[in-house]
Parts: sequence; C-alpha cells; structure tokens
Amino acid sequence: MRQKGFTLIELMIVVAIIGILAAIAIPQYNKYVARTQVAEAFALLGPVKLALTLYYQENGNFPDQDGLDERHAALGIPTSQEYRTSAVNIRALQVLKDSGRIRIEFKAPPKVSPLIQRKRFEMIPSMSAKSWSCAPVDEGGRPIDEAYITSCM
Repeated sequence: MRQKGFTLIELMIVVAIIGILAAIAIPQYNKYVARTQVAEAFALLGPVKLALTLYYQENGNFPDQDGLDERHAALGIPTSQEYRTSAVNIRALQVLKDSGRIRIEFKAPPKVSPLIQRKRFEMIPSMSAKSWSCAPVDEGGRPIDEAYITSCM
C-alpha cells in the first residue's frame, strides 16, 4: 500500500528554503521602508529649500534671527514643533542660523524604521542656494547612514 503525503525530509527542506528567503527578504524590506521614510523628509524639504532660495535672493544672506521660530517665520514656513506634530516620520526640521542649512531628525519607533530612528542629516546649500547637498550629522552620535541620503548627494 502506497502512503500519501510529504516525508519529514521534504518538509525540512521547504522550511529551510523559506528561512533562507526570509533572511534575505526581511533586511531588504527594512531598508526599503527606511528609504521611503527618508523620501518623506525630502518631500517636506522642497518648500523649505524654495523659501531659503528666495530669502537668499532677496536679502543676500540666509536668515540670522536668534530664535528658531523667528527664522522659520522669516521664511514663511511652519515652526519645528508644527513639523513634529504634522509629519509622520519627522521629529525636527530646523533651519540653522546664518548657514541656510536644514537639519532633519527622525522620530523614534514604532512608526520609524530602526535603521533611521532618531538619526539626523543636514541639507547644505551652495552659496547661492541654487544647489544642495546632504551630509549626516554626528551630533549626539546619531548620524544617518549615507546610503539613505545618496539621492540628495
């Protein structure tokens, strides 16, 4: 009489294959999630970059007000606190004094990928604010991995 079904070795092979695929797929998925969350930051930065460019063209320098909220008001952009409450993944968006640099910091889990949680980077304008570059910020030991901001560099 012939038995129907799978042998134990066949089931073990299937489980091993699934394990190998999961070991490859899960890290790739986590990187994909982190990249999409960084993309949200780039989307939020569009109007801020435009405001800084216009401010520079009109004034010949970048905002130099002492207070962060005053610099944001001079640019006509929301305060850092407003970004914190309205953005899904962004904890802070700050325009730094005199340099025109924009600093981004991501929120903590559970919404933000562990690969970028509480990490920081800056967008740095050229002297004319017509072109921009990105750099990780190592203050507090939480720079973002450059792999996530390469589209800006």
